[in-house]
Amino acid sequence: MDYFYVSLEDVTSHELVLRGDESKHLIRVLRKNVGDRIFVTDGNEMMYQAVIAATGKSETRCTIVAMHRKYNEPFIEMTLAVSLLKNPARFDYIVEKTTELGVRTIQPISSERTIAHGVKRDRLEKIALSAMKQCGRSWLPRIQPMQNLKPLIESTAHYQLKLILHEKAGSSQTIASELLLHDDLHSVIIMVGPEGGFSEEETAYATHAGFKSISLGTRRLRTETAAVVAVSQVLL
Repeated sequence: MDYFYVSLEDVTSHELVLRGDESKHLIRVLRKNVGDRIFVTDGNEMMYQAVIAATGKSETRCTIVAMHRKYNEPFIEMTLAVSLLKNPARFDYIVEKTTELGVRTIQPISSERTIAHGVKRDRLEKIALSAMKQCGRSWLPRIQPMQNLKPLIESTAHYQLKLILHEKAGSSQTIASELLLHDDLHSVIIMVGPEGGFSEEETAYATHAGFKSISLGTRRLRTETAAVVAVSQVLL
């Protein structure tokens, strides 16, 4: 099944309008016709079932026949705070795969051992949009501006569960063991460090602020692998 994206300003109580590339892909590539039923999301938790009513050169008008809130969305709202990486393609991978897994917010961070210090949010937002449509979600993950680690830590008091991945955490300190301690969990933040990991000072600062130091096992994982594994252990 194919899913499409519509801007909120192009949705009314009974109609939505697909424009630009979304309309072109629908009509020229998929060869959809008037009367065909499609699924469209606004990226703000709403999925619309709609019927194509009229097609034009650059837009497609559809009649809304059903609406589904939080369609294909996990109960837990997760923020992934992850260090920028030297190889941008690996950060692209993180955005794509964690969007598919159900993450709500992606927060690029800069820490002591972070090598890269620039983030192309427009590019990452396009990757997230494509992944959202591919997996049939109704929420478009928000890509936040890059933030330094310590100010981020200081702004996380509202999360129910705060985790920081650290290779020196004890083998019994796992995501599974933390999840067992929370019956009604709905907000989680996970922090994943750069290639060299977080420094001891950064980890201590985070744990002092209420973060739990977590191990993913005895093998050293790349940042992108650790991010995907950690998110999947919470959301799947």
